[in-house]
Amino acid sequence: MKLSTKSRYALRILLQIAFENLHGNKLAQGRIIASKQDITEPYLEQIMIPLKKGGLVETVRGCNGGYKLKKLPEDINILEIIELFDGPVSLSACKISTNQCKRIDRCIASNVWDRLSKVFKDAAQEITLSSILEDYMGKVTTDYII
Repeated sequence: MKLSTKSRYALRILLQIAFENLHGNKLAQGRIIASKQDITEPYLEQIMIPLKKGGLVETVRGCNGGYKLKKLPEDINILEIIELFDGPVSLSACKISTNQCKRIDRCIASNVWDRLSKVFKDAAQEITLSSILEDYMGKVTTDYII
């Protein structure tokens, strides 16, 4: 399983927004997010569309506008972000794809992939934006987020 660039960037973007909202007590501006995350503003906007539709962020208009989280950081987990951009998590496509394996009814290995997928999903659900920021804040003294 390989995560898409959009999933990985979405996590960084959400962390930046959470950091600005909670620690800077301000809205996160798109140009600043793009600059700090080393992505272009047009690509940032492509990522923001699903984040808004998925109910994770909202836009506040105006001269002091920007982005803010629509949910608390402790209520946004990594699995939610991954599945928003990459679809359901599965280490094997043998059961979830339209090209379902013809051996699925007699394949002893498929349960192994199911179990491993479940372990990954359970772990990803436990990791929240809040827990990531708590770990990060314990290690650095700057307001720049990677």
